[in-house]
Amino acid sequence: MPELPEVETVRLGLERHLLGRTISSVELRRS
Repeated sequence: MPELPEVETVRLGLERHLLGRTISSVELRRS
């Protein structure tokens, strides 16, 4: 499981592109 600071970094990066949009589908992959 990723550490919280790493998750926050990903969240901030995604927020720049997705703020105000609707996510219609998500695909999760385990590595």
